[in-house]
Amino acid sequence: MLRNYGELKPKIGQKVFIAENATVIGDVEIGDDSSIWFGTILRGDVNYIKVGRCTS
Repeated sequence: MLRNYGELKPKIGQKVFIAENATVIGDVEIGDDSSIWFGTILRGDVNYIKVGRCTS
C-alpha cells in the first residue's frame, strides 16, 4: 500500500516489487529493481527514507 503523508508522497523506481501487505508512507524513495517484502512498514513522516537501487 502506498500512502501520502500530508504533502509527502512515495517515489517508486522502475521494476520495484512491493508485497501486498507492505506499507510505504510519506517521504520514501525506492530505487530501481528493489523489493519491499511482506509485513514491511516504511514511514517517511519525521525524516526521509531512501532504499537504494537493487536492494531487498
